[in-house]
Amino acid sequence: MKKAPSIFSLFCGLAMLATWGFLLAAGQVIELQTSPIATGFLLAAEFLTALALLLGGIGLLTGQSWGLRADLAALGMLLYCTVFSIGVFGQQGNIPATGFFCVIAALAAYFSTKIVLESRSGGAQ
Repeated sequence: MKKAPSIFSLFCGLAMLATWGFLLAAGQVIELQTSPIATGFLLAAEFLTALALLLGGIGLLTGQSWGLRADLAALGMLLYCTVFSIGVFGQQGNIPATGFFCVIAALAAYFSTKIVLESRSGGAQ
């Protein structure tokens, strides 16, 4: 079951980089003007999460000894980011975005649990 979590991680990492890259390039992150410090730290967390997901996904997919731990840590980072996003979009009343992040959070939790259970039984190393 190493392939599915690694593909999920790679997809999420690329999607996060593409989304934030597009929003920043298009000048759509107006919070940089209204609350630059908080937004700067949010962006740092998002970009670090995306890079961790890419690194963990590649490590797990290629069978690196560190890949399992790296992907598990990255999925934990993703879970935190998505739960935060659920709160932000839920507060705004944006039901489609809230639902999307609920699905991503559930998948991150599922793949994290799957990795832990399989590693305990010796299945995903």
